[in-house]
Amino acid sequence: MAVSLGAMFPVGTSLAEPVVRSGAGVELVVPTAAQGSTDLLARLLADRLNRQGMGEIQVRNMPGRSGTLAGAYVAGAIPDGRTLLLATPSSHGIASAFVANMPYDPVRSFTPIVRFAAAPYLLVVKPGGAGSLAAFVDQARTAHSQGREWRYASTGTGGPHHLVAEFYFQRAGLKLSHVPAAGGVAALAKLSDGSVEAMLPAAILALPKIKAGELQALAVTGTQRLKALPDVPTFTELGISVDVESWYGLMAPAGFPPAHARLLAKTVREIFSDPAMEAQLTKLAAQATAEEGEAFANLVALEVARWKALVTGLGIQSDVKGD
Repeated sequence: MAVSLGAMFPVGTSLAEPVVRSGAGVELVVPTAAQGSTDLLARLLADRLNRQGMGEIQVRNMPGRSGTLAGAYVAGAIPDGRTLLLATPSSHGIASAFVANMPYDPVRSFTPIVRFAAAPYLLVVKPGGAGSLAAFVDQARTAHSQGREWRYASTGTGGPHHLVAEFYFQRAGLKLSHVPAAGGVAALAKLSDGSVEAMLPAAILALPKIKAGELQALAVTGTQRLKALPDVPTFTELGISVDVESWYGLMAPAGFPPAHARLLAKTVREIFSDPAMEAQLTKLAAQATAEEGEAFANLVALEVARWKALVTGLGIQSDVKGD
């Protein structure tokens, strides 16, 4: 019979005994502000881990510098199970492309535990615009050949929405002008009022407007269709690979015991395989994943290389101050 987290590590003790600090809880550090999708997932996870017997878990929001404030804080902590990071592509990929002297190594400074969820991006247009990805490509190319400007919005130069859009446009051979905005709501407003022709937002940001009929989704990144939008095909289905996603993973400082990391990964996987949690992920336009340990570390290394190559090729500098 499997041994539970609570049985191995009683409430109030560290996952990495004998390094125990009496009276201290577990701190789950989140590299974004409160009330966003990343914060919500962190709080769902903290609540479930608490129920599993890990003791009191405090979610600490530490936004800023594309996730590196939170990353540096956790990288410098004692690897005793008391300080964990909810890692994202910003803290463990995109930031490396812009920060010359990173305060941590995205791979070597951490013990990767498990990437537990991923959320794709969507190519969206106004209703009544292009009815398919093929039509969008034709319209964009025609506009370019005629000297007409086609534009796309993002949440800021060097942010995920900007880079994911350029990732796709480069592969499709499209030339669109970038129009940055101050946040997701402002960027979507530019699309709604016709200031731009397209956007590639995170699915969670666009989903409510798609459901309300205010936006039309043409394609989704990643390897599978979204449960929340089953009729929207993946880019891969349509003949072009855009295998980038937003993702959420749990990390500890380097030196966290491997056996304890495996136990915690198993517990997190079980949490997100529960039907109630699957339903929560669907609402957030996300889906469960299960890369552990070395597989998770390899994914982070690929993310770092991917975004560095793209940013170097584009020759851009970030104006994004936080996530």
